Amino acid sequence: MIATFRMMRQVLVHPIDFYNDIQEQNRIKWSQALFVVACAYIARMIAILITGYAFETREPYEISFVHEFIWIIVPWLTWTISNWGVSTILEGEGKFKEVFVGSAFAFVPYAVFIIPITLLTNILALDEGSIFGFLVNVTIYWVAWLLLLKVKIVHDFELIKVVWITLLSIAGILIIWFIGILMFGLMNQLINFIVDMFKEVNFRR
Repeated sequence: MIATFRMMRQVLVHPIDFYNDIQEQNRIKWSQALFVVACAYIARMIAILITGYAFETREPYEISFVHEFIWIIVPWLTWTISNWGVSTILEGEGKFKEVFVGSAFAFVPYAVFIIPITLLTNILALDEGSIFGFLVNVTIYWVAWLLLLKVKIVHDFELIKVVWITLLSIAGILIIWFIGILMFGLMNQLINFIVDMFKEVNFRR
């Protein structure tokens, strides 16, 4: 656990060294990635709960713990799978474990700073909301920058190739989402068909 916190600090202060270090043998663990993503999710939920009244955009009943979890876990997993797949095809050097963990640690700025930033909504006036929006955007851009840095260092790509790989990875994410939604719809129809069939059989008895 202490090692994980040290790595979280390193990715904030020395991100280049961090992404170089995670390529060392036995340096990283799968559980460290899950811990960081869990921290990001918890921070997200706490931020929603402590948002100042003037900045609330949703009613309490509109907040779903499951939906918020999905909005974090699905982009991370699909980015990991897509980026690893595209990079492997285009001669990237990164292993899946390194992409998995490296992508998770890109969430560290969000996990660390979103709560203090959200606390500002309790002291800022609504017409000062641009300050809050700016800080949130900086945090999100920081996460995005770490993801790009991960692509460059872990896969050992030049800048132009990083941009190209990123665009292909985003396209891959959209394809994965499309297939996932399609499969979900088909499975839902299949389940409904089976349930209706059993109801019909029981009704005719």
